[in-house]
Amino acid sequence: MACFSLVFLRAQHIPEKGVVHDSVQVPGTNGETYALYLPKSYSENTLSPILFIYSPNARGSEGVKTFLKASEKYGLVLACSNNSKNGPYDRNFAIANNLFNHIFSFLNIKQDEMWVSGFSGGSRLASAIASLTNQFAGVVGCGAGFSEHMPSTQNFLYVGLCGNRDMNYGEMISNKNYLDLIKFKNTLITYDADHRWPTPEHIVRAFDWLYLQKLKQKNPQPVNQIQTYYQSDTDLLNGFLESGDLILANEQYERILKDYETVIQVDSLKENYRLFQKSKAFKEQKSALDNALGIEEKFMTKLRSRFSEEFEKNTKVHLKWWEKELNNLEGFKAKDDVELQKMVDRVKFDLFVRAYGQRRMLLQTNGAEQLSSVNRLIKIIYPSSTLTE
Repeated sequence: MACFSLVFLRAQHIPEKGVVHDSVQVPGTNGETYALYLPKSYSENTLSPILFIYSPNARGSEGVKTFLKASEKYGLVLACSNNSKNGPYDRNFAIANNLFNHIFSFLNIKQDEMWVSGFSGGSRLASAIASLTNQFAGVVGCGAGFSEHMPSTQNFLYVGLCGNRDMNYGEMISNKNYLDLIKFKNTLITYDADHRWPTPEHIVRAFDWLYLQKLKQKNPQPVNQIQTYYQSDTDLLNGFLESGDLILANEQYERILKDYETVIQVDSLKENYRLFQKSKAFKEQKSALDNALGIEEKFMTKLRSRFSEEFEKNTKVHLKWWEKELNNLEGFKAKDDVELQKMVDRVKFDLFVRAYGQRRMLLQTNGAEQLSSVNRLIKIIYPSSTLTE
């Protein structure tokens, strides 16, 4: 079990504001560093909110730059480790603890506005840290859900961000259903993208939702500020409706009604949503998505099981079988169904990630025969790939 010690001390030397410092030393460690960004509004004389960010590949500045727009809007201090990456959790917990203690020793942090985020494996780590410490106000999980350390009785907020071509899209939907079932306050924001960091605009949407929840807890409630968020959310909804993206419109309808029904009169919106759900166009898009997710689950189960058997357990690899299955999968691309096309993207990239991870391991262990097979599998998945043995 991880042990975290979050100790808050008085500020010392303050780095330049409005600049990404990409390699700040963590004192008392074996060369650990992190990227740091102080928003232009930062003042050492007041308490500031902070966001700890986790990258799957230990690229601190890449993680920080994704959040700059949200940082300036909400005054967030940003910190992202250059050492934490996909790998053993105990190691990452130790790195996280070192960074916590360092940050709290020289910055004045608002303890009820500490947030944590990450992408892919970094998202799983962020959720684990929040679940184990229960000292964070909320999590922004990007492109992946939970590890074995899952939210349950904790009291933080959770925002999921995921592209609808991301291989973890189905997982993120399942995670939301789980959180809804246990009445854990959360939302899921999806958009048209594959497995990558969200855009700054989607990050801002996540923090808009987090800060809206905080506003709703105030007494008296700041009606004008809540109304501003409501207007922004309804503008987004109207944009989805006008563009014909009814899956995103449905998601936005549900979020608005859940977020505002206790603070703003939304009866007319409820009626619009009722009519929307009965519309032929929405039913067709929803049916197409459900069908695609069902086919995806069957492909994922079959391909993951076969991959584990042939590559991870080092049995005979049947590349003809892989060619046949991936040709069958690719056939869905030819259908006039955008949800099936997205499904193909998700399944192929999921398999690619597994194959690429296996390839990296084989390069270290010098497994020449298996390396040749995994390289050939990658070429079947993506024929234009240029990997060499």
